[in-house]
Amino acid sequence: MKGSIDQVSWSTCDFPSRERYDAWVDALNQTYGSWTADFPNVTDFGARVRGSRLPGLSLVECQCDPCGATRSRADISAIESEQLTIQLVLSGKEYMKLGNQEAMLSRGDVFVWDNTQPMQFSVIEPLHKMSLVVPLDRLKNWVPSGWRDLPRHLKSGEPNAALLGNYVRSLTEIDFSKNPMRYNALIEAAIAILVAPIAQRESDQSHRLAQLETVKAKIEPMLRDPDLDLEMIAARNCISLRYLHWLFEGGDTTPWRYVVQKRLEGCMRDLQNPEQRHRSVTDIAFSWGFSNSAHFGRKLKAAYGLSPTELRRAAYSVN
Repeated sequence: MKGSIDQVSWSTCDFPSRERYDAWVDALNQTYGSWTADFPNVTDFGARVRGSRLPGLSLVECQCDPCGATRSRADISAIESEQLTIQLVLSGKEYMKLGNQEAMLSRGDVFVWDNTQPMQFSVIEPLHKMSLVVPLDRLKNWVPSGWRDLPRHLKSGEPNAALLGNYVRSLTEIDFSKNPMRYNALIEAAIAILVAPIAQRESDQSHRLAQLETVKAKIEPMLRDPDLDLEMIAARNCISLRYLHWLFEGGDTTPWRYVVQKRLEGCMRDLQNPEQRHRSVTDIAFSWGFSNSAHFGRKLKAAYGLSPTELRRAAYSVN
């Protein structure tokens, strides 16, 4: 929830008529990345931009007269970070082309675009839209392969357009300066709504399993740290908490249950090792990250049916 919040408010009304379109082109590039603008279709061009830059995401409300621009490969090379924009049309008409996908947008339509592909837009009728801008890698986390081929035009009346549109609209109505939130969670919610109708591909599942094994491997050397928590695990793997939970959803456990399970396995090995018999149960429990010996005892008995002392006695009697 930490981070600054920057409010943006810009209008062509602050410029002389002859300078308004050039000012808009500058604002367009500052707001949506590098573009090569067309000549204006009107003599007295008008536009307005309002929004909020939050930690990790931006919310933008834009109104503009007919205009157009293209993003070439040269423009793409100038981008500083890969971003995904979820755009809701409130009124007006706009033609959009992203890669090989084209759409004529009108009220209630949602178009999802990223700044890594050649693109073109033409505002046909005065346009009013709201946009949520998030890091593109959050979509890549959910759809590692084939993310470029996802349907980008969600038509008004379709369930996913309604869900995404209402979500974007609701975010723009929140005063985040008075209501700070977990911004990572807001990003994950948007991506989850976007990909919800998409069937998971076999290649994506394979990637998920491979990434899960990588996360588990990184957890192993952290198990003895008493301060270990899920936030630390997510940060060490450069993923969000939501994504960490999603990786474990395919199995029969949760991230924290996995941590506890691996700690119990470590304790059990030490308790059954004759070379460790000089160590107390509490010492062994604490050495594996447990901070309460009674809690550890209950967990061990629930997992193996024996208390720590009983487990140790049984192992030594066999030896």
